[in-house]
Amino acid sequence: MRILLVDDDEQLMEVLADKLIEQHYAVDIANTGDMGWEFVLLFNYDLVVLDWMLPDIEGVELCQKIRAEGYEMPVMLLTARDRNSDKVMGLDAGADDYVVKPFNFDELTARIRALLRREIHAASPILQWQELALDPKTHEVKYQKQLLRLTPKEYVLIELFMRHPQQVFSPSAIIDSLWAGEDPPGEEAVRTHIKGLRQKLKKAGMAKDTIQTVYGVGYRLKAETKTKTPSTDQTPDKSQQIADAWLQFKDVAFQRLAILDNLASAFTENTVIPESYPEAKSAAHKLAGSLGGFGFPNGSKIAKKIEKLLENDLVEQAEIQQFTTLVTSLHDELQNQPFAAKVRAALGNNVSLLIIDRDRTYTQQLVTEASQKGMKPQATFSLDEARESILQKLPTAVLHAITFPDGADLDFLEELHQQKRQLPIVIITEDAQLSDRLEIIRKGGSLILQAPVKPSMAIDSVAELIQNSSGAAKVLIVDDDPQVLLSLEISLQPWGFDLKTLSEPQQLWDILEEFKPDLLVLDVEMPQINGLELCQLLRSDRRWQRLPILFLTVHQDEKTQHQAFAAGADDYICKPIIGSELANRILNRLQRNRILKSS
Repeated sequence: MRILLVDDDEQLMEVLADKLIEQHYAVDIANTGDMGWEFVLLFNYDLVVLDWMLPDIEGVELCQKIRAEGYEMPVMLLTARDRNSDKVMGLDAGADDYVVKPFNFDELTARIRALLRREIHAASPILQWQELALDPKTHEVKYQKQLLRLTPKEYVLIELFMRHPQQVFSPSAIIDSLWAGEDPPGEEAVRTHIKGLRQKLKKAGMAKDTIQTVYGVGYRLKAETKTKTPSTDQTPDKSQQIADAWLQFKDVAFQRLAILDNLASAFTENTVIPESYPEAKSAAHKLAGSLGGFGFPNGSKIAKKIEKLLENDLVEQAEIQQFTTLVTSLHDELQNQPFAAKVRAALGNNVSLLIIDRDRTYTQQLVTEASQKGMKPQATFSLDEARESILQKLPTAVLHAITFPDGADLDFLEELHQQKRQLPIVIITEDAQLSDRLEIIRKGGSLILQAPVKPSMAIDSVAELIQNSSGAAKVLIVDDDPQVLLSLEISLQPWGFDLKTLSEPQQLWDILEEFKPDLLVLDVEMPQINGLELCQLLRSDRRWQRLPILFLTVHQDEKTQHQAFAAGADDYICKPIIGSELANRILNRLQRNRILKSS
């Protein structure tokens, strides 16, 4: 099903689009009313989501225009305007739903599903056809209660057919329904996905012609739908998704906050110019509409107050102190990032933190902060106490405050590193020289914080390090030589990766959807499609644009290396290579990717 998002807050819409794409919807984004109207004229949408405050036309006017032209698809207004009179105006303009920013992503996507279900005349959201059942809520398809492993495109294909069981769909109609407006595929892609879906249905026990070809026209289901049955599936915990979404969005949030900082500084220095107000008001408006959805409801309230102060493009002298105080409060709010939920989601409730610090007052503050964020802290005040604690149980992470790095402290770090090579160790130190820092890292330190550091920031740093280091990294290796794949699998296995190998590059797309790797290793020379072409394909797809890609090849010439990096490669390694060197290159690339995501 196809959804159009019309909102000038492009970053927020990108995050929303990613969540909808994960639920197998095709999504287009327009950042002006005119662009949104052009999309409506070009494509058949199942739902339009409209912001009220667009740069060229109000969303209410666009909604009225859509209805005046006879379009009947559901329209949802998504806006920070929360007055009752606004809601009445929006619904009277033809909107089917009205959602106030900031919104909860799970609630919003549930309301989107509810609007899309209105076209289905049965009481239950479960689609049933013979013994085939499709649950739009969990995006699962089962035959005789057996779960079918479908790719996202296979899922949306069978959903399209089951929602319209009597309709014949031409290849072009399928493309319009299932692919977003940018770079639609050719009809051969439709036939390939149909073929794959048929094979999986047949393997599950259904008839080979379940999806019937109407020659010269298109495809359809061969029989009628039956009565639908209610779902008993439970909604999964979404705290991890919210935390991940914030990591994607926080750079944008802090850029908007910087605009408010600049205005506050201009007030202090008496250098405000009239042009500063519209930009600051827009930044406050977008923060008010987005922060609540990323786990900062109080941040949205603060941003709304700032927006109200700026609504007349002027801040009176008596209000300057209030404005500055609100901006400071917003800073404090955003520094309290939702790491506790993220750590719990990743590691459950067994996150143990060993704290080593001679300053008992500061240590108690660290213990309090760690407890509030879902960890189980253990305070020790000497290396001997720390060793005794470790003998009883190896912690999840260590926070070690070192006043002056000396031999004893460094020996202790090395002991920890030898017991568990990937143990997250955060060091707090004051006035450490370059040589000191280098030695700390060599002995196994993971992160160095410059003292003094607030307890909240120290614990947040530990939590983020735990999250980044948890779980086996999923590595997919594509090479047409089975012997090479076997050799790589044997040499990399001791490093704890979750490995998957593929000798047929044309199957990469389906494997990607199923395996969802953290990193991809590609050979250059392969039959049918080479590694350079595969890399270009991935970089043209929004879901895989940031996937780290390493080339492992016999080609040592500069031309091939330049081609690889031009195609989007992150690293280029020449064969032969020993397993430990390749493993370290993979670990370094994964670590850099995690830093980029969290920075």
